[in-house]
Amino acid sequence: MKKPASTLAFALILLLLFASPLALLANAKCPQSIDKDGYTEFTGNLDGADFVFRMPKDWNGMLVVGCRGYGVGISVDDAFFFDKTFALTLVGQGYAWAASDFGEEGWCVQKAVIRIHQLTEYIKNNFEVEGKIFLIGASFGGGVALLLGEKYPELYSGVLDLSGVKDAKALYVLALQVSGLSVGEIRSLLNIPPIIPDATIQLLKNVCITTEAALTVECGGTLEEKPQAYEKISPVYNVGIKMPVITVHGAKDIRVPLSQATAYQNAVASLGKSDLYRLYVLPTAGHYDAQVIAQAISRLNELVAWSNTFGS
Repeated sequence: MKKPASTLAFALILLLLFASPLALLANAKCPQSIDKDGYTEFTGNLDGADFVFRMPKDWNGMLVVGCRGYGVGISVDDAFFFDKTFALTLVGQGYAWAASDFGEEGWCVQKAVIRIHQLTEYIKNNFEVEGKIFLIGASFGGGVALLLGEKYPELYSGVLDLSGVKDAKALYVLALQVSGLSVGEIRSLLNIPPIIPDATIQLLKNVCITTEAALTVECGGTLEEKPQAYEKISPVYNVGIKMPVITVHGAKDIRVPLSQATAYQNAVASLGKSDLYRLYVLPTAGHYDAQVIAQAISRLNELVAWSNTFGS
């Protein structure tokens, strides 16, 4: 006998009200959960992007979402960008942690913004996140985190940016310039001290060649051909922050120069929002190196405390 529509509707409401997070996680592709020492780890695939979510058994109700750096073959626990040790330190402090591989390699800013937003909403809705949600991004991921904070101020309560890319146009110009120079010319242009070996400068040149090509693909053309596309993926051209933002940047950064951070700071100031932005410059640090990474935990805790003064 066919059940009345009202009965089916009531059954659906009960399912949504009482389903466990694990049952709801089944909406993702091939989800798995493993009980660890002090937390539960969920892994799966959401709309083509692999993700990891770690929920502490002694959860403070808050969620930190990590945005990985640029690269090929980078996992959610890459050894350089937000490795497992870093994530587990946060989990040990009571924060839930989530990260995604974006489901795509290369300079995939637009895809990364979509995937991180999807993952955040997914976890918020299925795991009853009642506390604040914070973003943390490194290098390429720093720019992604800033764009997300600018676009979804009602969802996120703060952003921690570590050596992040703020201006794709400026980065393209630098990459194009460096790509055509010799090692000696690069050393002179960027005022790189003799202590830095030629091999490191050659690596920088290789990265610039790759970056130039990747930006051209992401924006559908060169900077000259598609200037607005480069602005669309650049936080400095989309400043509209309504939450606390902290940047940690090395003064000796030759991959993403400090000028990117100061340009963003000036853009924030031009909108009268300087009270929402803190820039910490490390005089001897390079690009997302050990000195920058060492600041991450303390600056995140500062960001959380700072956000409380805004009642958001």
